[in-house]
Amino acid sequence: MTVLAATTGKNIPSEVVRQGYDLASAYGDELVVLHVAPESEFEKHQAELQTIDEFKDYSVIQEEDSIADFAEQVAKESLDEPFDGVSGMGRVGDPADRIIRAADSVDARYVVIGARRRSPTGKAFFGSTTQSVLLNSTRPVVTVLRD
Repeated sequence: MTVLAATTGKNIPSEVVRQGYDLASAYGDELVVLHVAPESEFEKHQAELQTIDEFKDYSVIQEEDSIADFAEQVAKESLDEPFDGVSGMGRVGDPADRIIRAADSVDARYVVIGARRRSPTGKAFFGSTTQSVLLNSTRPVVTVLRD
């Protein structure tokens, strides 16, 4: 099986990746480090790249490959141990939806995701990727709290 660690890439080294690696190691599973870029970020990046002739046809697939490379780099910078059984995955779209779909596609034993401390009002008003994953995933979700 697989453990899926969904990271934003904002906190490097990533405690989410470390926790995912610990779980994967304990169960003898592979660790997949996932990073999701919202559609708006992809469109902005695509528009910037399309000003360069060689990137005029830049696609979602190319963006996801680039994001997967970034996820692998986050994993390398987060882990002190040998980098075995760890791969990166990149997706474009709604983060909660893409995390849930990725977990299903890799048959994840666990989904590991970060959570910020927020007031109940803040959660209700602004929404939360973590909350959506917790409520909608059919997989067990491990949350790593960060301030």
